[in-house]
Parts: sequence; C-alpha cells; structure tokens
Amino acid sequence: MNMPAADANRVLRVARPIDGLPVAEDFAVEPLPMPEIGDRELLVRTIYISIAPGVRPLLPYKGEAPDVAQGAGAGRVGGADDDVPNPTRIGIGERMRSGIVPSMSKFAGGTVGEVIQSRHPDYAPGDFVFGGRYCQLYEAIHGDASIKLDPAQLPIEADLGLLGRSAFTGWCGYRRVADPKAGETIVVSSAAGAVGMMVVQLAKREGLDVIGIASGASKCDFVQTLGARACIDRKAEDAGAALDRLAPAGVDIYFDNAGGFLQRPVFDRLKPFGRLIVCGMAAEYGGAEQSVLPTGTILGKRLRVQGFVVLDYEDDYPAFREEVVRLWREGSLAYRQQVYHGLEEVPQALADCLSGQSGGGKLLVQVSPDTSVGGRGP
Repeated sequence: MNMPAADANRVLRVARPIDGLPVAEDFAVEPLPMPEIGDRELLVRTIYISIAPGVRPLLPYKGEAPDVAQGAGAGRVGGADDDVPNPTRIGIGERMRSGIVPSMSKFAGGTVGEVIQSRHPDYAPGDFVFGGRYCQLYEAIHGDASIKLDPAQLPIEADLGLLGRSAFTGWCGYRRVADPKAGETIVVSSAAGAVGMMVVQLAKREGLDVIGIASGASKCDFVQTLGARACIDRKAEDAGAALDRLAPAGVDIYFDNAGGFLQRPVFDRLKPFGRLIVCGMAAEYGGAEQSVLPTGTILGKRLRVQGFVVLDYEDDYPAFREEVVRLWREGSLAYRQQVYHGLEEVPQALADCLSGQSGGGKLLVQVSPDTSVGGRGP
C-alpha cells in the first residue's frame, strides 16, 4: 500500500457527475494543506475509512437522478447540520465524505485514526479516535464530536464495523422498528452486508424464522452460517418463486436493505399486518432499479411500511454497544469485514458495495498504517 509521508496530506474530491456505479475517474486524489486545529479540536491521521452505500445519493448524477436521491441526506429530526455548502449533497470539487450527514453528533463520523495533535483536554497524541467525516489522510476533528477508542478492548476498526453506524442501523431497525415476535418469518435483503448480518443474527437468537437474500452462492453460504434457515441467491433464482417454496404461508417482516426489483415480490408475500422496514435502497442508488408499491394492497392487508434514519436513534447507542460487545465477547455474534488499501481504492470499494461484488460484510479502506494494539500495520 502507498503510505503517506508524515508531513503529506491528500484528499479525495468529486471530479465529475457519476453515471451509475462510481469509477476511479469520477474522483481525483489531490494534495491538501495540513489542517490547523482550533480550540477543542484534534489533528487526526486517518487509518480506516468506512464505506456505506447510502453516500451514493449524495453524489452528483450524470443525467436525471433516481427518485431515491430526492430525499437523500435526511438528518436527525430536530437536529442541526454542520456549516457546509449543502449537507445533503456532495458537489463537484468537494471532498468525498465518509459519513452521510456531517454534524456535531459523536456518531456521525466515518473514520478512525490516531491523534497527532490535540487542543482538547480529553485527548492526547497517540490516542485513537472515531469521528472523521472526510476521505483524506489528515483531518481536523472536533473532540466533542468524537469517541476515544481503547485498542486493548476491541480493534479500532470495530467502531466502523461491529460497532459502526451500519451495525447500529441494523440493531435500531430490528429493535426499535420491526416489532419482531418469536415464530415469525423475517426476510432480510442484502443479508451478507454490514446491516443485514446484524439483523439475521439478532432475529435468529430470538426465535424468528430467518430467510436471507444475497448476491452469489458464497454470500448465501455465509448468511446461513449466521443462522438463516435459507438464503436466496438473487443472481440465480427468482425471489418470488423461492419464497413460495421456502415460506408458503407468507412473510411477517421484510427488512429491506436493497429496494429495487426485489422489493415487490417480497412485498406481495407479506401476511396481513406484515411489516416492510425500509432501511436502505442500495439497488436503486445507481439508477438501474426502481421499486413501485401498490397502495391498495397496503390498505387491504393493513400493512405497515416504515422507513427510518439511524440518526433518530442516537440515544440508543449505549444500549446497542453494551449488547453487541457482550454478544461478541460471548462468541455468539459473527462479523465479517473486507479491507481495501489506499485512498485511491475508495471509488472501487463504493462500487463493489453498491453492486454486491464484494465478498460481503462491512467494507473499509485502510489509508495509513494501523499502529494500535493488534493493528494491521501497513
């Protein structure tokens, strides 16, 4: 991996409108002056960057943007956004974000790194911290909007993966929105992804019948190791026909991380009083797919369709962290991640995340050496 010199800073900027899936030419890696920090701020050397599909609707589209992009970037209800040109869009020439909605929330970041300089009383050089917002090698971060990490307890990248926003999203959707009950049948799309694998395992632990949907046989095998009774390979089998075979009585909960063409066949098999949890729409972010739901069926079956934004549930983060750390230490929670190397690999990682071409799990990009306890080094 091409590691930066100690005094070099670089940033990934959006270079042009993006046609479908992002490619390297849609971005430019440029030099950037070393940030100067103010009161209560930290200068942080970025080590890992989180990749999340929800950033795609914020990026510029070549041609007409899909419907899903029209509501992109919705922040916490009643919350305040940072003073940036447009918190709900990333314009041409702007820095690529690792978080979806920049804010002063401790949970809105998307990177972890090492403190190089500190003007905050709670942080010192050599501390590791979660809280960066941008895809760059060095960043000035407000200490009040960051979380200090303890590498002796968990690997520092765990706060982007196991304890990151994607896993927290899955936990919130399942615990606070889905209203699951033992014995019910839940279908989880993108079940091998960072959100889906959390939902699959929580549902299995609590006695639900879990059916996953994923892209490719290897991902489906992984989903079944997490506890799903079955997993539908959307690349090889019609989802509707598969559900007729696997759940002939119907589906109680559809935890939808994909949207697109998958949504309707699962929706049509929801039981009366079933729940459609709209968590993500990765299949629609590039504009290749779009879903249309029938309002008559929603009325006739008394279905509940609910979307949610994880930033609305920030107050639940301590409960999430306590439960997940306990399950992890008990050895009853599995988590997969895939690490790319180098700032230049962010576009490819995002494209793989959106297209399902990754190996599954949480995608990270390592941009500098991990010098923490048990770190990955260069």
